[in-house]
Amino acid sequence: MYAILDELILQAARGLNVVVKVVVVTVILLMILRWFFLKISPFGWVSYQLRRLTDPLIWPLAQSLPMPNAMSIAPLIVVLITLLGAYFLQSMVEELLASFRIILSGVVAGEPLRILGGLLYGAVSVFMLLIILRIVSSWIPFLRENRFMWTLFSLTEPIMTPFRNMIPSIGMFDLSPIILIFLMNIVKTAIGSLLLQ
Repeated sequence: MYAILDELILQAARGLNVVVKVVVVTVILLMILRWFFLKISPFGWVSYQLRRLTDPLIWPLAQSLPMPNAMSIAPLIVVLITLLGAYFLQSMVEELLASFRIILSGVVAGEPLRILGGLLYGAVSVFMLLIILRIVSSWIPFLRENRFMWTLFSLTEPIMTPFRNMIPSIGMFDLSPIILIFLMNIVKTAIGSLLLQ
């Protein structure tokens, strides 16, 4: 039973990896085709179809950029956001699946400390990725005021507030998330060495 569940977890990870790669390659390909066909014939049928597909991705970003050439730089930023989003999604799912495998092996072996270690390791890993995602998405103007950021803020703020109160900002830079991520890495290492060995 354990081998079957373990194999299912590995297959889920591989399947997600394929889906993420397909989405990233599709977005990059659409942006390259958009750039190419809009240079050749901006009013042709292919250009129209490409604009119809890519404008919902580009317009919100282009409208929030304070540049005169926002429509020309927005596709590049969409590609970067897609790459970062794919990386964070894949990292979070891999951490969750690794934690689930640890919990599953603890259940099979009857080791409650391993189960507890897997739960704690997964929680710290996901929380650390949420903090990193909050930092990166705060740089993207059109993401600052939507439901996703509000949820992310409400999940991460309870632990970030005490660190922000203890660690002063340097100019406009808030160093508390960096210190928090560093401490969470130490906690993950401690959990791995104490509870998962």
